[in-house]
Amino acid sequence: MSIFSINDNSNYNSILSQAKANKESKENSKISFANAFLKQNASKLNEIQNANSQTLARSEILSNNNA
Repeated sequence: MSIFSINDNSNYNSILSQAKANKESKENSKISFANAFLKQNASKLNEIQNANSQTLARSEILSNNNA
């Protein structure tokens, strides 16, 4: 076994490790973005639900006043 094949194998493993780390980093970035997007949508949905509840309460009050 020559020193060149040992060095080539070491370089290959280093490149492979870096490629795996880059792939994991990209996947983690996508997951982080998706989580932030979901949290933002959940927050907006909560605001809409609160507004709808207030509208419903006002509607019931007006309906009772007109009865």
